[in-house]
Amino acid sequence: MPPLLIIEKLSIAAPLGVCFHDAATGERVTGGLNVSVYPDSQRLEKDNRKNRTFAFPNRRGVYVLHKARGLKNFPFGEGDAQFWNDNPPQKLYVAEVFDTERRFQPFYFTVKLPVKGIYKWQNIPASSPNKNISSIPLYSAPARKVSDGMSVIRAHLRRVDDKPASWAVLEARLGGNLVARGIADRDGQIALIFPSLPPQNNPIASPPEAAASVSLAEQKWMLDLTVKYQPGIFQSSPPNSTESDEEVFPDLRLALAQAEGKLWTDAGQTEEFKTAVLQFGKELILRPRKSEILSPMSDEASARSSFLFISPAV
Repeated sequence: MPPLLIIEKLSIAAPLGVCFHDAATGERVTGGLNVSVYPDSQRLEKDNRKNRTFAFPNRRGVYVLHKARGLKNFPFGEGDAQFWNDNPPQKLYVAEVFDTERRFQPFYFTVKLPVKGIYKWQNIPASSPNKNISSIPLYSAPARKVSDGMSVIRAHLRRVDDKPASWAVLEARLGGNLVARGIADRDGQIALIFPSLPPQNNPIASPPEAAASVSLAEQKWMLDLTVKYQPGIFQSSPPNSTESDEEVFPDLRLALAQAEGKLWTDAGQTEEFKTAVLQFGKELILRPRKSEILSPMSDEASARSSFLFISPAV
Protein backbone atom coordinates (compact mmCIF):
# COMPACT_ATOMS: atom_id res chain seq x y z
CA MET A 1 0.00 0.00 0.00
CA PRO A 2 1.56 3.34 -1.00
CA PRO A 3 2.17 5.89 1.78
CA LEU A 4 -0.63 8.36 2.43
CA LEU A 5 0.01 11.63 0.67
CA ILE A 6 -0.95 14.64 2.76
CA ILE A 7 -1.92 17.44 0.39
CA GLU A 8 -3.02 19.97 2.97
CA LYS A 9 -3.14 20.10 6.77
CA LEU A 10 -5.24 22.48 8.87
CA SER A 11 -4.70 22.80 12.61
CA ILE A 12 -7.02 24.79 14.84
CA ALA A 13 -6.03 25.80 18.37
CA ALA A 14 -8.60 26.63 21.04
CA PRO A 15 -8.19 29.89 23.01
CA LEU A 16 -9.56 28.28 26.17
CA GLY A 17 -9.94 24.84 27.69
CA VAL A 18 -11.34 24.72 31.22
CA CYS A 19 -12.33 22.02 33.73
CA PHE A 20 -14.76 22.16 36.65
CA HIS A 21 -15.14 20.10 39.81
CA ASP A 22 -17.84 19.68 42.43
CA ALA A 23 -16.56 21.47 45.54
CA ALA A 24 -18.60 19.06 47.68
CA THR A 25 -16.96 15.87 46.40
CA GLY A 26 -13.93 16.91 44.37
CA GLU A 27 -15.27 14.99 41.36
CA ARG A 28 -14.95 16.33 37.80
CA VAL A 29 -18.17 17.83 36.38
CA THR A 30 -18.31 16.96 32.69
CA GLY A 31 -21.81 17.96 31.62
CA GLY A 32 -24.86 20.11 32.26
CA LEU A 33 -22.98 23.42 32.30
CA ASN A 34 -23.60 26.43 30.09
CA VAL A 35 -20.25 28.21 29.68
CA SER A 36 -20.24 31.45 27.69
CA VAL A 37 -17.47 33.97 27.04
CA TYR A 38 -17.53 37.63 25.97
CA PRO A 39 -15.07 40.58 26.08
CA ASP A 40 -14.59 42.17 29.50
CA SER A 41 -15.10 45.60 27.93
CA GLN A 42 -18.78 44.65 27.57
CA ARG A 43 -19.24 43.22 31.07
CA LEU A 44 -21.36 46.11 32.34
CA GLU A 45 -23.51 46.25 29.24
CA LYS A 46 -26.94 44.67 29.57
CA ASP A 47 -26.87 43.47 25.96
CA ASN A 48 -23.47 41.78 26.20
CA ARG A 49 -25.07 38.43 25.38
CA LYS A 50 -25.14 39.27 21.68
CA ASN A 51 -21.33 39.06 21.50
CA ARG A 52 -20.76 35.90 23.51
CA THR A 53 -19.52 32.55 22.30
CA PHE A 54 -19.90 29.17 24.01
CA ALA A 55 -17.57 26.45 25.25
CA PHE A 56 -18.62 22.82 24.90
CA PRO A 57 -17.31 19.69 26.66
CA ASN A 58 -15.13 17.27 24.73
CA ARG A 59 -14.92 13.53 25.42
CA ARG A 60 -12.64 14.13 28.40
CA GLY A 61 -15.01 16.60 30.01
CA VAL A 62 -12.87 19.64 29.18
CA TYR A 63 -15.01 22.63 28.18
CA VAL A 64 -13.42 23.97 24.99
CA LEU A 65 -13.95 27.43 23.55
CA HIS A 66 -13.22 27.29 19.81
CA LYS A 67 -13.51 31.00 19.14
CA ALA A 68 -13.91 34.31 20.93
CA ARG A 69 -14.94 37.76 19.77
CA GLY A 70 -11.82 39.84 19.14
CA LEU A 71 -9.53 36.85 18.48
CA LYS A 72 -10.40 36.42 14.81
CA ASN A 73 -7.04 35.13 13.57
CA PHE A 74 -6.05 33.13 16.62
CA PRO A 75 -7.42 29.61 15.98
CA PHE A 76 -5.42 28.77 12.85
CA GLY A 77 -1.98 27.41 13.72
CA GLU A 78 0.00 24.37 14.75
CA GLY A 79 -0.31 25.01 18.46
CA ASP A 80 3.44 24.50 18.89
CA ALA A 81 5.93 26.68 20.75
CA GLN A 82 6.43 28.97 17.76
CA PHE A 83 2.68 29.40 17.42
CA TRP A 84 2.34 30.57 21.03
CA ASN A 85 5.40 32.81 20.79
CA ASP A 86 3.89 34.58 17.79
CA ASN A 87 0.48 35.09 19.35
CA PRO A 88 -0.80 38.63 19.88
CA PRO A 89 -1.10 39.96 23.47
CA GLN A 90 -3.81 38.41 25.61
CA LYS A 91 -7.16 40.15 26.01
CA LEU A 92 -9.40 40.09 29.08
CA TYR A 93 -12.68 38.18 28.82
CA VAL A 94 -15.57 37.24 31.09
CA ALA A 95 -16.63 33.59 31.36
CA GLU A 96 -20.11 32.95 32.79
CA VAL A 97 -20.98 29.52 34.15
CA PHE A 98 -24.58 28.42 34.63
CA ASP A 99 -25.72 24.91 35.55
CA THR A 100 -28.74 23.92 33.46
CA GLU A 101 -29.51 21.18 36.01
CA ARG A 102 -29.58 23.68 38.92
CA ARG A 103 -27.08 21.69 40.99
CA PHE A 104 -24.57 24.51 41.36
CA GLN A 105 -24.55 28.24 41.94
CA PRO A 106 -24.00 30.39 38.82
CA PHE A 107 -20.97 32.68 38.69
CA TYR A 108 -18.52 34.37 36.40
CA PHE A 109 -14.75 34.80 36.35
CA THR A 110 -12.37 36.86 34.25
CA VAL A 111 -9.65 35.25 32.17
CA LYS A 112 -7.03 36.49 29.72
CA LEU A 113 -7.28 34.76 26.34
CA PRO A 114 -5.78 32.89 24.69
CA VAL A 115 -4.68 30.35 27.31
CA LYS A 116 -2.09 27.72 26.50
CA GLY A 117 -3.13 24.29 27.76
CA ILE A 118 -5.87 23.68 30.32
CA TYR A 119 -6.68 26.76 32.38
CA LYS A 120 -5.53 26.43 35.99
CA TRP A 121 -7.62 28.04 38.70
CA GLN A 122 -5.27 30.15 40.80
CA ASN A 123 -7.63 31.44 43.50
CA ILE A 124 -8.46 28.34 45.53
CA PRO A 125 -8.38 29.40 49.21
CA ALA A 126 -5.48 27.78 51.03
CA SER A 127 -7.83 25.96 53.38
CA SER A 128 -9.95 24.38 50.63
CA PRO A 129 -10.91 20.73 51.26
CA ASN A 130 -9.82 20.05 47.65
CA LYS A 131 -6.64 22.14 47.78
CA ASN A 132 -4.78 19.95 45.27
CA ILE A 133 -7.35 20.42 42.51
CA SER A 134 -6.54 23.15 39.98
CA SER A 135 -9.87 23.09 38.13
CA ILE A 136 -12.65 25.58 38.92
CA PRO A 137 -14.85 24.75 41.94
CA LEU A 138 -18.63 24.59 41.66
CA TYR A 139 -20.59 25.32 44.84
CA SER A 140 -23.94 23.71 45.62
CA ALA A 141 -27.20 25.52 44.92
CA PRO A 142 -29.78 25.60 47.76
CA ALA A 143 -32.18 23.37 45.80
CA ARG A 144 -29.59 20.71 45.00
CA LYS A 145 -30.65 17.16 45.84
CA VAL A 146 -28.54 15.59 48.58
CA SER A 147 -27.35 12.11 47.63
CA ASP A 148 -26.68 9.20 49.97
CA GLY A 149 -23.50 9.47 51.99
CA MET A 150 -23.64 13.27 52.04
CA SER A 151 -24.51 15.76 54.77
CA VAL A 152 -26.00 19.21 54.38
CA ILE A 153 -26.11 22.47 56.31
CA ARG A 154 -28.77 24.99 55.28
CA ALA A 155 -29.35 28.59 56.26
CA HIS A 156 -31.13 31.75 55.17
CA LEU A 157 -28.77 34.69 55.60
CA ARG A 158 -29.78 38.35 55.91
CA ARG A 159 -27.79 41.50 56.47
CA VAL A 160 -28.38 43.36 59.72
CA ASP A 161 -30.19 46.01 57.65
CA ASP A 162 -32.63 43.20 56.71
CA LYS A 163 -31.55 42.88 53.07
CA PRO A 164 -30.53 39.52 51.57
CA ALA A 165 -26.88 38.62 52.18
CA SER A 166 -26.28 37.88 48.51
CA TRP A 167 -23.09 35.89 47.73
CA ALA A 168 -22.07 35.53 51.39
CA VAL A 169 -19.70 32.63 52.02
CA LEU A 170 -20.29 30.26 54.94
CA GLU A 171 -17.65 27.79 56.13
CA ALA A 172 -17.90 24.92 58.61
CA ARG A 173 -14.90 23.46 60.43
CA LEU A 174 -14.35 20.48 62.66
CA GLY A 175 -11.35 20.64 64.95
CA GLY A 176 -9.94 23.51 62.90
CA ASN A 177 -10.19 21.61 59.59
CA LEU A 178 -12.48 22.94 56.87
CA VAL A 179 -15.17 20.38 56.01
CA ALA A 180 -17.53 22.48 53.87
CA ARG A 181 -17.91 25.82 52.15
CA GLY A 182 -20.92 27.35 50.41
CA ILE A 183 -21.93 30.53 48.60
CA ALA A 184 -25.35 32.08 49.17
CA ASP A 185 -27.62 32.86 46.24
CA ARG A 186 -29.01 36.32 45.52
CA ASP A 187 -31.76 35.81 48.14
CA GLY A 188 -29.26 34.78 50.82
CA GLN A 189 -30.19 31.09 50.84
CA ILE A 190 -27.27 28.71 51.17
CA ALA A 191 -26.53 24.98 51.32
CA LEU A 192 -23.24 23.41 52.34
CA ILE A 193 -23.16 19.84 51.02
CA PHE A 194 -20.26 17.59 51.93
CA PRO A 195 -19.37 13.91 52.56
CA SER A 196 -20.72 12.55 55.83
CA LEU A 197 -18.16 12.85 58.61
CA PRO A 198 -16.54 9.71 60.08
CA PRO A 199 -17.64 8.57 63.54
CA GLN A 200 -15.69 10.12 66.37
CA ASN A 201 -13.99 8.14 69.12
CA ASN A 202 -15.18 10.79 71.53
CA PRO A 203 -18.48 12.18 70.23
CA ILE A 204 -20.49 14.73 72.16
CA ALA A 205 -21.58 12.63 75.11
CA SER A 206 -21.87 12.89 78.88
CA PRO A 207 -20.51 11.28 80.93
CA PRO A 208 -17.28 10.63 78.91
CA GLU A 209 -17.32 6.89 79.70
CA ALA A 210 -20.59 6.60 77.76
CA ALA A 211 -18.89 7.59 74.48
CA ALA A 212 -18.00 4.03 73.52
CA SER A 213 -21.64 3.00 73.58
CA VAL A 214 -22.89 5.77 71.28
CA SER A 215 -24.33 4.28 68.09
CA LEU A 216 -23.70 5.69 64.63
CA ALA A 217 -27.23 7.08 64.50
CA GLU A 218 -26.50 9.03 67.69
CA GLN A 219 -23.20 10.47 66.53
CA LYS A 220 -22.90 14.25 66.70
CA TRP A 221 -20.25 16.73 65.62
CA MET A 222 -19.71 20.24 66.98
CA LEU A 223 -18.92 22.49 64.01
CA ASP A 224 -17.37 25.94 64.10
CA LEU A 225 -18.95 28.42 61.70
CA THR A 226 -17.30 31.30 59.86
CA VAL A 227 -19.02 33.78 57.56
CA LYS A 228 -17.28 35.92 54.96
CA TYR A 229 -19.19 38.91 53.71
CA GLN A 230 -17.99 42.11 52.09
CA PRO A 231 -20.81 43.37 49.83
CA GLY A 232 -18.91 46.45 48.67
CA ILE A 233 -16.48 44.19 46.85
CA PHE A 234 -19.16 43.41 44.25
CA GLN A 235 -19.73 46.98 43.06
CA SER A 236 -18.06 46.21 39.73
CA SER A 237 -20.28 43.20 39.07
CA PRO A 238 -22.79 43.11 36.19
CA PRO A 239 -25.95 45.25 36.63
CA ASN A 240 -28.11 43.97 39.45
CA SER A 241 -31.80 44.78 39.68
CA THR A 242 -33.98 43.14 42.31
CA GLU A 243 -36.93 43.91 40.06
CA SER A 244 -35.48 41.87 37.20
CA ASP A 245 -35.91 38.14 36.67
CA GLU A 246 -32.64 38.05 34.77
CA GLU A 247 -29.91 35.92 36.32
CA VAL A 248 -27.19 37.92 38.08
CA PHE A 249 -23.89 36.15 38.57
CA PRO A 250 -21.26 37.00 41.22
CA ASP A 251 -17.55 37.11 40.47
CA LEU A 252 -16.31 33.82 41.95
CA ARG A 253 -12.87 35.19 42.81
CA LEU A 254 -14.37 38.17 44.64
CA ALA A 255 -16.85 35.95 46.49
CA LEU A 256 -14.09 33.70 47.79
CA ALA A 257 -11.86 36.68 48.62
CA GLN A 258 -14.38 38.34 50.95
CA ALA A 259 -13.15 39.27 54.40
CA GLU A 260 -14.65 37.74 57.54
CA GLY A 261 -17.82 39.20 58.98
CA LYS A 262 -19.93 38.12 61.96
CA LEU A 263 -22.96 35.86 62.13
CA TRP A 264 -25.75 36.80 64.55
CA THR A 265 -28.94 35.23 65.84
CA ASP A 266 -30.76 38.54 65.47
CA ALA A 267 -30.61 41.82 63.59
CA GLY A 268 -29.90 43.59 66.86
CA GLN A 269 -26.56 41.76 67.08
CA THR A 270 -27.07 40.64 70.68
CA GLU A 271 -25.71 37.09 70.27
CA GLU A 272 -23.15 35.69 67.84
CA PHE A 273 -23.83 32.40 66.11
CA LYS A 274 -20.48 30.58 66.12
CA THR A 275 -21.19 26.87 66.48
CA ALA A 276 -23.77 24.27 65.51
CA VAL A 277 -24.23 20.55 66.14
CA LEU A 278 -24.53 18.21 63.18
CA GLN A 279 -26.30 14.92 63.87
CA PHE A 280 -25.75 11.83 61.76
CA GLY A 281 -28.36 11.33 59.03
CA LYS A 282 -30.12 14.66 59.63
CA GLU A 283 -30.05 17.99 57.82
CA LEU A 284 -28.59 20.78 59.91
CA ILE A 285 -30.76 23.87 59.45
CA LEU A 286 -29.21 26.90 61.08
CA ARG A 287 -31.74 28.97 63.00
CA PRO A 288 -31.64 31.21 66.06
CA ARG A 289 -31.58 29.05 69.17
CA LYS A 290 -34.37 31.10 70.69
CA SER A 291 -36.87 33.44 69.16
CA GLU A 292 -37.14 37.03 70.31
CA ILE A 293 -40.82 36.98 69.46
CA LEU A 294 -43.35 35.15 71.59
CA SER A 295 -46.10 33.03 70.03
CA PRO A 296 -48.43 33.49 68.35
CA MET A 297 -46.27 35.02 65.60
CA SER A 298 -47.36 36.92 62.55
CA ASP A 299 -46.32 35.44 59.21
CA GLU A 300 -43.64 38.12 58.88
CA ALA A 301 -42.32 37.50 62.39
CA SER A 302 -42.30 33.75 61.82
CA ALA A 303 -40.25 34.21 58.65
CA ARG A 304 -37.78 36.50 60.41
CA SER A 305 -37.29 33.97 63.17
CA SER A 306 -35.71 31.58 60.64
CA PHE A 307 -33.05 34.06 59.49
CA LEU A 308 -29.49 34.44 60.63
CA PHE A 309 -28.00 37.90 60.29
CA ILE A 310 -24.61 39.04 59.07
CA SER A 311 -22.65 42.17 59.86
CA PRO A 312 -20.17 42.66 57.01
CA ALA A 313 -16.41 42.85 57.28
CA VAL A 314 -15.18 46.24 58.43
